[in-house]
Amino acid sequence: MASRKFLTITAASTLLACLACTAVAQDKESVMKMREQTMKTMGGAMQATGKFVKNEGGTVDDVKAAAARLTEAASKDIASLFPAGSTGGESRAKPEIWTSWDVFAKQWADLKPAAAKLTEAAASGDRQQIAAAMGGVGKACGTCHDQFRAPKQ
Repeated sequence: MASRKFLTITAASTLLACLACTAVAQDKESVMKMREQTMKTMGGAMQATGKFVKNEGGTVDDVKAAAARLTEAASKDIASLFPAGSTGGESRAKPEIWTSWDVFAKQWADLKPAAAKLTEAAASGDRQQIAAAMGGVGKACGTCHDQFRAPKQ
């Protein structure tokens, strides 16, 4: 009887462990999707701004909307976008993110004032100011990508 009780407890523990692993895997997947969407949002905002700057289309209102999307994305909590262990699959996040977390977090923080400058420039409507501010955002993004993003496979 005691061994049957032990087997029941062991089976229940194993089931709970499996459910926990499944939840962690699903959470990891959802975090990676949220992170990917955030990066795509920022990239799309830069594309829309670039079209305006190059006089290839778009309006100042498009740039204002793009700057707002970029600012919102840049204000996300970096730890929630890049929790430990959220790599694998198609993720281009390098392990250096977690081994150099302070550097990574500082670079993410540098994006916020750059995005704010783009918002200010967009409000002015001046193409040259927007171009300069876009350059600041591009530098902030590029610095981080150079160090912490793996090349496309």
